Amino acid sequence: MAPVFRACIAIMRPAFLLAAAWLFAVAWLMSLPALAEPVSYFYSDLPPYEYTNSDGAAEGLGISHVDKLLRQAGFQPQFQFYSLSRGLQALENHIDFSAVVAPTLTQRREFRVSAAPVYLTELGVVRLRSSKRLSSLEQLQHYPYLALSETRFAYLQQRPELAALAVKRYDIGNQQDAYRLLLSGRYDYYLCYHASEVALNNPLLTFDRFEQLPVYLVLSRQHPDADRLMQRVDAVMAKH
Repeated sequence: MAPVFRACIAIMRPAFLLAAAWLFAVAWLMSLPALAEPVSYFYSDLPPYEYTNSDGAAEGLGISHVDKLLRQAGFQPQFQFYSLSRGLQALENHIDFSAVVAPTLTQRREFRVSAAPVYLTELGVVRLRSSKRLSSLEQLQHYPYLALSETRFAYLQQRPELAALAVKRYDIGNQQDAYRLLLSGRYDYYLCYHASEVALNNPLLTFDRFEQLPVYLVLSRQHPDADRLMQRVDAVMAKH
């Protein structure tokens, strides 16, 4: 082999090895999953859809659906518990996502709403098995009933036939108080969200389902990244 040719090979070998190593590193990096973007989601106490379990972590049927969707969109969700009023304030400041049941036109002007529901919830009443069975909200408005003070059911206020629904409503602070008042016989009905497949924790109680309603993911329109974040969510929803 000519000395000049041997010299060229000697010079090119380190460069070739360096290039091969660089290509291998690039291929390895491209094979790694992209780092998920952290986002926050506020939830409140609405079992069985949203609640804090005994370990202090977010849990529930709704939490599972939201967690799966956000992860599919390339996010790393961080669930933070707030009362509804504090959560709505946080949504305007430092919280990214939350969820709204059957958003009204007013809420759609306030929030950037997902293109499709993330899950479905059931609206109805919990009652003693010995109490009269109800089949509609129209029936309920003729009876005194309980509801969580922070659950406003805004979409129901848009229905003229339910104009008297709020008249006989009695607000309570939590589900345990509602069940206690039902069991004492002071009230017959507790209007709430529930899931028919989930058993109530007291065999004396039962659930009458009135309606199935869509639950949408929302972002405040004041959020600086609202469009980009929701577009990623909508893109995942469009595939299903």
